[in-house]
Amino acid sequence: MMDFTQVYKKYKGLWVALSADENKVVGKGKTVKAAIAQARRRGITTPYLFKVPNRLISYVSSGA
Repeated sequence: MMDFTQVYKKYKGLWVALSADENKVVGKGKTVKAAIAQARRRGITTPYLFKVPNRLISYVSSGA
């Protein structure tokens, strides 16, 4: 399993493309298009994508 604390520190504010097993960053960029393009250059045609937040905030729900 990937340590997302390190991903946050290194890729803060960027779109990140992960390998299918979600264990490796295979692309990054300011846009989804850039992250996908970098992943495809590495041979990954269908990466998982997510936007790393600029800052971490807490979210609490009352469940109601």
